[in-house]
Amino acid sequence: MRSLRYILLVLAGLSFILGARGISPFDNWSLNSLFLASSLLAFLFLQFEARGGGSREIAALGTLAAMGAAGRVLFAAIPGLQPATFVAILAGYVMGIETGFMVGALIALLSNFFLGQGPWTPWQMLAWGLSGASGGLLGKIFKEKILILPIVVLAFFWGYLFGWIMNFWFWLSFVRPLNFGTFISACVASAWFDSLHAIGNLFFAAFLSRPVAIMLMRFRKRFQCVYLAEEER
Repeated sequence: MRSLRYILLVLAGLSFILGARGISPFDNWSLNSLFLASSLLAFLFLQFEARGGGSREIAALGTLAAMGAAGRVLFAAIPGLQPATFVAILAGYVMGIETGFMVGALIALLSNFFLGQGPWTPWQMLAWGLSGASGGLLGKIFKEKILILPIVVLAFFWGYLFGWIMNFWFWLSFVRPLNFGTFISACVASAWFDSLHAIGNLFFAAFLSRPVAIMLMRFRKRFQCVYLAEEER
């Protein structure tokens, strides 16, 4: 399993280098970007599997991902309003970096069965997964104290960062020529949408962070278990 993870990283790096050098067919960034995102996701999923989480943790992860996906589908008619980002960040904040990443990635995968799968799905999985991982890093810094302001700031920031990551995929796949100016143009074109996402995240985090975090902490305590060594006789 470890060898497979390293092979995925090597293939992703090789694909990027060949694409940057303009060697066909790797210079087709529509396909190459999809391969890069999928390889990185596969590596991170295998990394999580190698950690050996218990069945209770897997059940909790699936429940949170389903909750985030349901929230995304529910608010799909309102442009930019994405409770999925808030759920991923809170899941990471309470349950750790790896779980936060998995929850965010699975939210994108599950919700797109209703909203539409496509080449954007791996990039959405990666973006929401990273938002969950950043929530886990924030929780590690503050030792899981429920501090509203840092969560609000992080959630607001991810409204824009999520859009920039998706703009990067769009820019690689559909915009020519590939230069800094065209990338900035793509970000400017989506600025209103990203702003709505950021403002929505701000309100979700400001009003729901404390009750949701308390609920998740209780949820975490229920699936945690400690293995004790058998006493010597």
